[in-house]
Amino acid sequence: MSTSPANSGPQVVIQSTSDETITLKVNGEVRQIRNQLDELKALLQEKNQQNVQYADKIYNIGHIDQANFGFITGKKAFNETLTKQLIEALQTSSRPAQIFLERVATTPQWETQVRISDKAKEIIAYSFAGVIGIQLSKLMAIGKEDFSETKQRKYIEKCLQIAKRSVDLICFALISRMLDAKAETVSRLSSDLKMVLQKRFDEAFEPTLEEQFRLLNVLHAFFGDQANGLEAPMPELNSLGQALQQGSDLHLTFQNLQALNGKLDKGQYDLLDCFEAETQLAAFFKYFHFLANYRMASIKHIGYQHTRKEDPRYLIRYAALGIDSKANIDAEKINYSVDTVQTEAVLLYRGDNYRDNVNLFPFVVDYNALSFEQGSKICFYRSQAIADGNLEYLFLEDNSILSIEKKKDFPPPDADFNDLLISADNRKALNLNSVVNQFRGARTYLLGGELNFDDL
Repeated sequence: MSTSPANSGPQVVIQSTSDETITLKVNGEVRQIRNQLDELKALLQEKNQQNVQYADKIYNIGHIDQANFGFITGKKAFNETLTKQLIEALQTSSRPAQIFLERVATTPQWETQVRISDKAKEIIAYSFAGVIGIQLSKLMAIGKEDFSETKQRKYIEKCLQIAKRSVDLICFALISRMLDAKAETVSRLSSDLKMVLQKRFDEAFEPTLEEQFRLLNVLHAFFGDQANGLEAPMPELNSLGQALQQGSDLHLTFQNLQALNGKLDKGQYDLLDCFEAETQLAAFFKYFHFLANYRMASIKHIGYQHTRKEDPRYLIRYAALGIDSKANIDAEKINYSVDTVQTEAVLLYRGDNYRDNVNLFPFVVDYNALSFEQGSKICFYRSQAIADGNLEYLFLEDNSILSIEKKKDFPPPDADFNDLLISADNRKALNLNSVVNQFRGARTYLLGGELNFDDL
């Protein structure tokens, strides 16, 4: 969407809008028309004008269509379209969403009424898997901020982040399941899949949305080939075969989101692009709303209890990642059980039982669990540093970069672990080393060979 500077002085300026009318100043004269796109176009044609100013932005009438007209003139606010489409998509997997839609069935345009739509936003936030729900909640909060240039950028940026991290979550789940497969299955990786995986492991830059689509495409094809004997950790992916083909509607959505990313990079965005970002994110979740069927957990600590004449028990402390129905975020819980789980783990699981899970570590890590800090700091693998090959992770809270490097010559070959592990700093160093070791081990298992840092 291209706009001209506000001081270029169009002769048609929108002064105010209501549900029924638009009040304009035309060459200094106040005019009122119905709040309809065809009437605005007719007025501009009458005055031989192509541009209309609203607030501090100038829009070419050729860039305004029925889809974004309501957004420009105030009929639709931030998040209204997204909220309505998401809550409707959730009704197959969320009982609260079903109840909500039953209650508003006779309320037209409920998404425009804050007292009602806020309830829908809450349901969306606590329905989606872990960190995705939190990010959707942040998007809804941005939409409530006072209008500003900063708000526009933040809103588009957050829409893109949610799409990117959702695809990351799915791809990392698929790759993690491959790591649990037998070597015979892994040996069937095609050259095409190996090439795309190698790029994801070794790339020095965050992948584009187009590259993410390609990775998801080839991973889906591998799991869809019954000869490989490997089931996807998310059975809902089985129905996305056509959607993941080149040129599909979903592929077009990825391309549209990537185009928005280009505008953001160049600083060439405006209010209409906010509506475009919202519309494309809604189109994205048309295919990936099944993420509401999943939960995430970060394993914090595992203790052991075994008393005389009693069966042994594990005391598992974990963070239930995301927002729950009582608005708790990353609530810490305890599970007292005869079974245990992996110690270094961020789990993705369906339903309420985290035991049937896929472990996303080392592609998704809880840095606070590794460093014995309070709370959760969930980070997604992004890329490798050019200078030293350190692993770079995105901290989802603020999209900052966290670099994890392996401490060299640690632990010493002759180390006494009984003494070494007394120090919390040493235990943290071992945990961070484990991230790098498991990442490189995953790459070797799937692709063979070692990464040559001289080639970076």
